[in-house]
Amino acid sequence: MEGLDEPFILKFEYKEKPHILEVRPWIQQYKISYKVTVEECEITFEEDEEGQLRAIGDKHVHAGHSVDPQLLEDIARRIQEAVSGQEP
Repeated sequence: MEGLDEPFILKFEYKEKPHILEVRPWIQQYKISYKVTVEECEITFEEDEEGQLRAIGDKHVHAGHSVDPQLLEDIARRIQEAVSGQEP
């Protein structure tokens, strides 16, 4: 992974549907978050108390359509793997 502040792409399939997502790191004073647009919804991922990424704060509903919570968990796992240099 280049710099922590550089956007990167996640390519994967979830429930037989391909996804190509741009992950945009957002560096704050003491932490880093990741912003991702998923199914037209802006989602922010940040670390919880255990150091695991979770979707927070942003609305996960767009035009009456909610984003699958399991998809958000899968994306969080993939971001962590990409940032830590692990292969998915």
